[in-house]
Amino acid sequence: MKKIAFLLIGLLLCNCKSDVDILQEILVPSKVILMFPEPNEECTTGEIISEIESEVVFEWTAAEVGDSYQVVLTDLATGQESILGATTNMLPIRLSRGTPYSWNVTTFLDNSNNTTSSDTESFYNAGPGILSYIPFPANYVSPINNSELSSETTLVTLEWEAEDLDGDITGYDVYFGSNDQPTLFESNVVTTFLTAVSVTRGTTYYWRIITKDSLGNESSSAIFTFSISE
Repeated sequence: MKKIAFLLIGLLLCNCKSDVDILQEILVPSKVILMFPEPNEECTTGEIISEIESEVVFEWTAAEVGDSYQVVLTDLATGQESILGATTNMLPIRLSRGTPYSWNVTTFLDNSNNTTSSDTESFYNAGPGILSYIPFPANYVSPINNSELSSETTLVTLEWEAEDLDGDITGYDVYFGSNDQPTLFESNVVTTFLTAVSVTRGTTYYWRIITKDSLGNESSSAIFTFSISE
């Protein structure tokens, strides 16, 4: 893969192994952008292997800095996670048909402990006889994940976004608290935000969203976090 030009020149000028090692440690692998399958869409492209499986070619942008990739694929219906390695920015993967998935790609750099992960996206792999779709996991809008808010903050608005191919989302359960496994805070919320949520300085908070649809299907978001400075 390509490296940034001035870094290549620097490497060529370095004769000392320790200099190369130091350079490898300060290089940061590129964050790639997921290209296909398209986010929050039904994937109808792929080779049908059987009634229950199809093969889809995953694609993402090539890293300017990086030597290999790791694809993390999660079956949203079962929670089963698969980790697959790749040396190019394309990878054919066998999927269950009629199943929702999320995925992200981590970029690795040889001889370095540094890695960079892409955003996580979700999609639905098409299948025969689909009567309803599970909602995609909600994603945060505000507060930004892993952010630190001013010590003067006493109230926050939790805001998220969610998609469902059926368009039949009926509401959300919000889990929130200072424990990294937050408990139910408010149920059957019909908006994609909660206002005037009380917070305390010097505290880290965690939250997640359960999205529900009219047929009883549910999906859980990841756990998001933010903190209030001292």
